[in-house]
Order: sequence, then C-alpha cells, then structure tokens
Amino acid sequence: MTGYPAADDDAAIVKNEVKVLKRLDERYREVSFTVGRRHRTSWQLDDYLRVFCPRYPKELIARWCAEGRLTVDEVAATAAQIVAGGQRVRLLAPLPKPDPTYIVPPLEILHHDDDCIAANKPVAQLAHPAGKIMTGTLLNLLADWVAARGGAPDQVRLVNRIDRDTSGICLASRTLEAHIALATALAERRAVKEYLAICHGVPAALTGEWTEPLGEDPRGSVARVVRDDGQPCRTEYRVVAVAPTVETGKAPRFALLRLVLHTGRQHQIRVHCAHHGHPLVGDWVYGQPCAELPGQALHSALLTIPHPRGGELAITAPMTSALEKIWQNLLDGGAPTPVPLNAEQRSRMKLPPA
Repeated sequence: MTGYPAADDDAAIVKNEVKVLKRLDERYREVSFTVGRRHRTSWQLDDYLRVFCPRYPKELIARWCAEGRLTVDEVAATAAQIVAGGQRVRLLAPLPKPDPTYIVPPLEILHHDDDCIAANKPVAQLAHPAGKIMTGTLLNLLADWVAARGGAPDQVRLVNRIDRDTSGICLASRTLEAHIALATALAERRAVKEYLAICHGVPAALTGEWTEPLGEDPRGSVARVVRDDGQPCRTEYRVVAVAPTVETGKAPRFALLRLVLHTGRQHQIRVHCAHHGHPLVGDWVYGQPCAELPGQALHSALLTIPHPRGGELAITAPMTSALEKIWQNLLDGGAPTPVPLNAEQRSRMKLPPA
C-alpha cells in the first residue's frame, strides 16, 4: 500500500543495507544516502528517511521539502514521492539555536573493543543529535572518545537507542561490519534486554508478562496507547523489592521491577506498566512528573548480544545515583514530589495551556 509506514522487518533490511552519511557544520545537519534495493516497493520518501531519522516528524520533513532542503538525485523532492533503488537522497536540515540550559554530562564507558563501545547514559541526555541539541549527545561523546584514541569517529553508529528520559546501556558499533552484525542480532531478537523500573503500587502477581498491542495515540500526542490494531508486544516482569518496608503491616506503595523486553516497541514498558495500574515514578506521559527526577524511573540494566567476532557480549549498567537515591527514599517511607506538566510537555500531550 502506498505510503504505509515501514514494517519492522522492512526497516531492519533498510538499516542494514543502507550506509548513511551524517555531517554537521555551522548551519546544517546533512543526511545523505543511496536508496537500497532489498526492500518492498511503494515507500514514500518521508517514511524511508524516518527509518534513519525517526525523530523528524513527517510535518517537518514536508516543510523541508517545500523549502527545497530535501533532494533526490539533486532535484527538489516531495515528502510523498515514491523512492526507487539507487536514488541519491540528500537532506540539509537547518540547525536550531543551541539550548543554553543544556549541560553535557560526563561519559561513563561500560565496555569497549575494536568493534563496539557501550556507555551508561544518564537521564536527560539525548542518545543522538536531535531538536536543539546537536552537540554533547551520547553519540557525540562516543565519537570524540574514539577519535581521541586514534579511531575513526565517523564510523561510530548507535546500535540501540533509549529515550532521553531513560538511563542505562547504549551500544554503538565502530565499523560498518560490526554495525550490520549487531543490528541484525537485535532485529532477529537474538539479544536480551533487561530493565529496572520503579513503579507506583505492586502488581498482584509478583511475576508475569504483559502482551497488549501498542499503537499511536489517535489524538496525535507523543503517547503510545494500547489498541487492538497495534503492534504485538511482550514484556516479562518480576517484582524485585517493595517499599516502604519500615512500617509493619502497611501495604507497600512502590515496587522495584526487573523487566525483560521480548519486543522493542516505543514506550513499551511505560505503557504496559501504566495500563496495568502501575505507572512509573516520574513518568510525565503516563503518570505524574516528580521533582526528584528529570524523567521516568526506568533504567536499561543488562544487554546480552552476540559479539560480531563470535561469542557473547554481556554488558551491565548500575542504577544511576538519582535512581538509587529516590529508591532509598521510598524504602524509608518517603514519596516522590509531584510537579505539574510544563508548557512543552502539555503541548506534546496535545493538552491546552495551563
């Protein structure tokens, strides 16, 4: 069907087949590539581009097309035109003004070798350049780290991504061959991804799984919702601990969960937890933001994946100090401090101004 969004398998083929060149200068972010040949027909240009740049809304891509910033074979393109194998696509996206409030966090390396590198991303750091943040992202820091040790920074590519408001493991490849091997393993679900999360309340069953399908919010907000026609999902969970533990006979109000993702849908853990009555602490989309965290209490704690040269790569990441602090406060009988949604959050949730 013309214009239908990319299916997971098709997107994986495109990502593994197409080499994307991304460059930054003082005015633009350039994204260029040659359209691959091993994919289904009838891809719209904006859908194809969003495989590599998923944070670019279709409306923004359409505006760039109208401004002549997106070309196919050096001819101004339209967002809805159908791409063909061998075509050369080039986007010159204008850079926004820098965000003066953004502070670059320190880089915490968890693993590195000649093929890949992994870091423990803190909450509030972008995994890659987007929006007003073009420098100081985790990808920028990893490329600088590789360059400082004589490597090729332009070969560093993220293999997995986690939300800005989620902390934990981000894995990057250092060669195209390694990227293909690691990305293929993820697409074929030969990787194990485990998360830690702090939620409100305690699930009635201390172990179990949630399988509700997820899709887009019909209101057009940033949220994902449970819907019958959504993408299939599977989240396995286990209650690790409960809080508070200081008052005998008092029902616990919070739980520390360990979750295994068998599918990797956007916001999967957050939606499943909230749908079952246990929104994550600090989750401004599906619960209540809090003063103690800039995002939700969700942490990528373990990633096990086949190494490009054979064997298995197992990476673990300790909980960040912010999560450890809030969990200890909950164990001591405290509670998160609720705060209202800010103007940007209300806008992204399609809510009227406060």
